[in-house]
Amino acid sequence: MPVLALTMLAGIFFVSSAAAGEARLQLAYRVYFGGLHAAGLDLRLDFDAAEQGLHSTAYAVQARLKTTGLVRTLTRWKTTAYSRGALLSGEVVPVRAGYRNRRWRKKRLVELGFDEGTPKLIRMKPDQKGRKTPAVSPSQLHGALDPAGAFLAVLSRFDAGRGCKLRIPLFTGRRLYEIVGEADGAGRLQRSRYSPFAGPTVNCRVSLEKKAGFKRKSGRGRDRPDTVVQLQMARVFDEMPPVPVRIAGDTGYGALIAYLFQAKLDADGLKREMPPRREGKRKR
Repeated sequence: MPVLALTMLAGIFFVSSAAAGEARLQLAYRVYFGGLHAAGLDLRLDFDAAEQGLHSTAYAVQARLKTTGLVRTLTRWKTTAYSRGALLSGEVVPVRAGYRNRRWRKKRLVELGFDEGTPKLIRMKPDQKGRKTPAVSPSQLHGALDPAGAFLAVLSRFDAGRGCKLRIPLFTGRRLYEIVGEADGAGRLQRSRYSPFAGPTVNCRVSLEKKAGFKRKSGRGRDRPDTVVQLQMARVFDEMPPVPVRIAGDTGYGALIAYLFQAKLDADGLKREMPPRREGKRKR
C-alpha cells in the first residue's frame, strides 16, 4: 500500500526541446513519517522519441523507496517499481512492468506483461495460488496500468491540460484499484529545511479506490476508508511539465509527507539541477 500511495503520488510527457531525441528526468524525495525522516524516494524517467517514431515516444520509469535512519532500524523495507512501454498521443501504453519488495528477509516479486491494453500476471513470488482471494476478470483489467506507469499517466494527463481531474485503473498483479483525482485549490511552498523549492502550486486530491481482488471484510476493517493523498504540483524547470513537489497523506498511524529536495534534467544537451550546483572556490 505505501508504494501505491507514493507512486501515484506519480499531450506527451517529455521535454519539448528534446522531442527529436532523448530526455532524462530524475526526482529525489525525502519522506517523513510522524515528523521523522523515514525514507528516500527516487524517481527516474527516461524518454527516447527517436526509438518509436514521429507520433510516439519510448519510456522507462523506475521508482525506488528505501527506509532510512531510525525507521530503518525498526523496519528494513525497500521496494522498486518499474514500467517500460510507449507514449502514444500522450497515452501511456506499457509493455512490461513490475516491482520488488523486501522487508527484512521477506521478499515479493511481481512481473506484468500487457496484451492489447490488458495487463497479465507473468510471475509472482511467493506464489499466491493457495490464497482464497477473489480473481479479477480480464474485462475489468482492460486499460489498467501498473503502479509506475500510473504515476507517469498522472503527469502526462496533467501536462495535457486535464489538470487534477482523472480516473486511472491500476493493477498490482492481484488487486485492482482506481486512482481518482480532483482539484483542491492552489497554494504556495516556501523554501525550507525540507525542500529548496519555492513557488506557487496547484493542489490535487487523489484517492485510491478499491475495485476488485479483495476479500470481503467484517467488523472494523469493512468501513476502512480509501487511501487519500494530496499532491502539490509545480513546474520546477521551465522546460518540463509540473511534477509533485509535496506529497501528503494519512496512513492511520501518522502523517506521511514527502518533499522534493533534488531534481535533475538532461535533455538534448540541456542540463539543469534543483537546487543549482554550487560553484567551488577557485584555487589560487
